[in-house]
Amino acid sequence: MRPKRKKLYIKKEFQTDFSIKFLILIALESVLAIGLFLYLSRGTVITGYSGSEIVIAGTGEYFLPTVLLANLALIGVTAIAGFIIMVAYSHKIAGPLYRFEKSIDEMASGDLTSRFNLRANDQLEELASRINRLSESLDKAVSAINDEAGRLEGCLIDASECQKNGQTVPGLDEKLQKASESLEKLRKAAGFFKTSGGRKS
Repeated sequence: MRPKRKKLYIKKEFQTDFSIKFLILIALESVLAIGLFLYLSRGTVITGYSGSEIVIAGTGEYFLPTVLLANLALIGVTAIAGFIIMVAYSHKIAGPLYRFEKSIDEMASGDLTSRFNLRANDQLEELASRINRLSESLDKAVSAINDEAGRLEGCLIDASECQKNGQTVPGLDEKLQKASESLEKLRKAAGFFKTSGGRKS
């Protein structure tokens, strides 16, 4: 089973910015609604009672305090609810982004054994799958290099044994030296990576 995320506030900058922009959008919608109401009600009048007095006033002027109060209440309730929802659900994006950064840093340091294990309902699963496939391909390729280096090393040892036993071959010393140098370079290149086929040297 995939573990549940304990922390909702993972990437603070991303989640805060996301939530603030959502709140600004709500506020702008309310301001636009008030502006549209005032625009559509311009040039019209309405009669009503204020206590025992009859009041004749412009429609916009008469309803403006009520509309403002209603919109402020709406902004407040929606902002609080929206902020909670944004923080609660934005972690489904922020969490995977945090894990992507961490895993890619591990790969950059040579650890090819790192794999993504996103939690249930997290987003970006397709991207995680693709990066996992990349990591697995690199892991297999570098493991194969290490295996080949091991075989080459075995051949060099056998050749050295032959030389010790007097079974000399013309130019064998030079060939062994070049093979040893190639083996060292191969080991150094492959040794940078940590793979499932062997730990980083």
